[in-house]
Amino acid sequence: MSEIEHQPRRPRKEAASMQSFDEIVANLDSRVLAGDLQAFRPIPTHFPELDAALGGGFRQGQLILLSGQAGIGKTSLAMQIARNIACSHQALCLFVCYEHDTDYMAQRLISMESIERDDGTPSDGLRLRDIADLVSSHQVDAPNDAGFASALAADKRGARALERISHYSRNILFIKGNAFSTDLAALANLVAEARAPAGPTGRRPVVLFVDYLQKIAATTPHSDEEARSIEALEGLKDIALGEGIIVMAIVAAQVEGLKSQRLRLEHLLASAEIAYEADIVMTMNEKYAVVDRQHIEFNRYNAQTFHQFVVLSIEKNRMGSDMVDLELHKQLQFCRFRTDAERVKESLISGTDKSMSG
Repeated sequence: MSEIEHQPRRPRKEAASMQSFDEIVANLDSRVLAGDLQAFRPIPTHFPELDAALGGGFRQGQLILLSGQAGIGKTSLAMQIARNIACSHQALCLFVCYEHDTDYMAQRLISMESIERDDGTPSDGLRLRDIADLVSSHQVDAPNDAGFASALAADKRGARALERISHYSRNILFIKGNAFSTDLAALANLVAEARAPAGPTGRRPVVLFVDYLQKIAATTPHSDEEARSIEALEGLKDIALGEGIIVMAIVAAQVEGLKSQRLRLEHLLASAEIAYEADIVMTMNEKYAVVDRQHIEFNRYNAQTFHQFVVLSIEKNRMGSDMVDLELHKQLQFCRFRTDAERVKESLISGTDKSMSG
């Protein structure tokens, strides 16, 4: 299941069916008796404070959207959540990335798993450049055994990462998306392929990660960016509901949002459509940029501390709390965040009042 390079195919059209309340309950009863509890068991992200705010985690049929400024760590957070779910063996994670190839994604996972003390020091784990250096130097030192895996295994940090990943590697699959051919139908086909009798899921749930939404191949012309976003939003929600899976997609902000001091839901393309289609919307902002200036002006030490954190805001949540602001401790040198997120204690700017920016 690597790169999808087939001709775009329109999603299946199914006739609407009528069901009485008794029929629905009877169907639920038979599924529960058969041990199918997917609809009633949330899948946690294993960021405890985030899961508490979400009502336990993600749920079947949900569309979750994640946005933030460029370089803030959206892909790292999404991939870390995919890793956490895969490691828990609760679901099969399909990670479709339109921006990077699968080799790069695998190296990010290695970096994420390489740390030992979790103290953020450079020697604690492997940065991406460290992985490149290991491979290059190993080829010189051991030309007869100069494979990628052997180069990693020769270093205790790489060996640690490979050992950890081996316990869940079959639970996470990476797919290189193509902006011209990996359309909504191709994404639905990936889910169907994973769920086929000979596929890797068995009866487990599926979580589809899309990085990122605006890159999904669409029938709408590129000149109409908002209409393309709406097409993708509606399609991903249909996949989540129709296939009974969880879909998490990264969403790019519009230009005005990128200029804003604090990115909010209103700054996302097709924000009105997002308000209807998405079940959970989360935005990421640098803490230093969005904390009220009084916390910096009267305590300069805070400025250095705030630079170490990203504020993850839950702006919409159908199954739990919304308007919740959490702070995540950055460890982006290892493509990850610390999982011990906390509620933000400081007051934040609203992001809508221009007089507060500056």
